[in-house]
Amino acid sequence: MMAPLDKKPVPTIRDLYPNLTEKELAAAEDNLERYLALVLRIYERIQADPESYAHFRALTEKIRAVSCKLSGSNALPDANANNPS
Repeated sequence: MMAPLDKKPVPTIRDLYPNLTEKELAAAEDNLERYLALVLRIYERIQADPESYAHFRALTEKIRAVSCKLSGSNALPDANANNPS
C-alpha cells in the first residue's frame, strides 16, 4: 500500500488578497467560479468534436516545447513562433 502524498494547502482567494473586503472576496470567488465554468464548457465543446480536439491537442503539444528558461536576451519570444502563418 502506498503512503499518502503530502499535500500542500491550496491558497484561498483570502490568502492571495488579504486586503479585500468580504464583498470584494465574494465577487472575486464568484468571478473565479464563472471563469472556471467557462473554461470547462470550452474544453467539453472542443473534446466533443474530434476535429476541434485534434487541433487543440496539436496546439497544446506545440506549447509544451516553449521554455521558460532565461536566455541571454531580455526580449520575449514571438507569440506566433509555434504557429507560423
